[in-house]
Amino acid sequence: MNPMPMVPAKIVSVESIAKDTYIIKVLPTNNLSADPFNFFMVWIPRVDEIPLSVSFIEGEMLTFLVKIRGAGTKALASLKPGDFVGLKGPLGKSFIVIDNTKSILVLVGGIGIAPIPLFIQRSRYRKLDLVWGVKSEEELFDLRKLFPFIGARCSVTIATEDCSHGICGTVIDALKYVNADRYDMVLAVGPKAMLRSICKHLGDDKVYVALETMVKCGLGLCGSCYIRSSTKLLCVDGPVFRCSEVEAYIRSDPDS
Repeated sequence: MNPMPMVPAKIVSVESIAKDTYIIKVLPTNNLSADPFNFFMVWIPRVDEIPLSVSFIEGEMLTFLVKIRGAGTKALASLKPGDFVGLKGPLGKSFIVIDNTKSILVLVGGIGIAPIPLFIQRSRYRKLDLVWGVKSEEELFDLRKLFPFIGARCSVTIATEDCSHGICGTVIDALKYVNADRYDMVLAVGPKAMLRSICKHLGDDKVYVALETMVKCGLGLCGSCYIRSSTKLLCVDGPVFRCSEVEAYIRSDPDS
């Protein structure tokens, strides 16, 4: 017996918002909820099943941010309103802040922005500043398309590696202008190389990182998302960890 059944969900809208990047809104036939950093296995009929973080929830409608990376994401972005996908979840361990005294610095690289609107929507904090780094301006989009009230909940700083918008450089370069020591907590989401640099520069006391790796079953059964050199499975124990919990993993594959 399948321990978590697939729930049909109707495509409500598919909107292209940046290069190879889409906002996809779906309405499940059963009411599905999720917390920040939960994800769903999304089944695209006759194509593939892929993990996607929930970006925003409005009523019963779920919003996903999708960047085309392969056959599954390409097929998903080509669907039309009225088409159906399957959803299995929510999966993973949620990560949320509910301390009104905390100040939070969120450091994001590229499509790592996907789970952040729901994190901002559901968390309670005193202050939150977001630094979002991308390779070029063509990857940027208006974050209000994901979370209409994001400007009222946090400040946003942009960095581009080709210097086409905002701070010239990477998220790490942007830290020259943002004093991370002023914050009670740092949350980093992005490529492994970025996470490695952040853990190296900021230490482990208050830094959390959200990992991305291959996920097949999403239930902790197949072992495909085993975090090397640890006892962790991303789909059960993550995706958010302290630097020290996944230190060996983020230090591996220096070119990634």
